[in-house]
Amino acid sequence: MIQTMTEKQLQPAEVLAWLTLKFANWLEMPAEELDSRRPISSYGLDSISAVTLSVQLEEELEIELDTAVLWDRPTLTSLAEHLTESLNAEGRRLP
Repeated sequence: MIQTMTEKQLQPAEVLAWLTLKFANWLEMPAEELDSRRPISSYGLDSISAVTLSVQLEEELEIELDTAVLWDRPTLTSLAEHLTESLNAEGRRLP
């Protein structure tokens, strides 16, 4: 059976769920306490940790990300949308 292009594409909700778990782990807090529409910086993320996290995302997802991605995409929702586009453009899946 041949998969269509839409079957292969990641969906933002799938990436958001993965990203929420990642951030909960990084922030050492329950995923349920993260609001995907709240600015990531409101969880105590500073510029150094933002760059560190963007590098970790880049390595884990095997895609190139701008180091300012967490400032350009300030919420988990907007970051997940951006990551979804990047992953789909590169033909990548979530780890």
